[in-house]
Amino acid sequence: MKRINIKFNDLCEGRMECVGLGTFRCLGKKGVMYPIDLTINPLFPDVKKHPYFSEEYVCNYPDTGQISVPCQMNYSILIWGQRGIYIHEWPGTATYEGNGGPTAGCIHVEKGDAKKIYDWINEKTRIVISYPW
Repeated sequence: MKRINIKFNDLCEGRMECVGLGTFRCLGKKGVMYPIDLTINPLFPDVKKHPYFSEEYVCNYPDTGQISVPCQMNYSILIWGQRGIYIHEWPGTATYEGNGGPTAGCIHVEKGDAKKIYDWINEKTRIVISYPW
């Protein structure tokens, strides 16, 4: 079984260690009580989605003329189905400042890193998350 360790700081900036692959920057949302120990199985339907368009959140893509359309969340991995929480690609930097503040609850990883993580998760994967709140 593969393993991911995620550790967030007070701003919810984090380090995501994919054991055997590498460590990546990530960003979550302070106050979200993420499950601290869970296992995902990418063989189950809807755990991995690419591309994926949020049914809950809308985004503006003014450079393409698209305003208030479902957010595109590339390389999405569902980790908490009851809350609709994914690990997914974010086009900017996975820091509080680079993201324009916290996420809505998903765990953002940077472009390029998200695809590496998405491709790496090809069997049951244990995810352990720690945070100071």
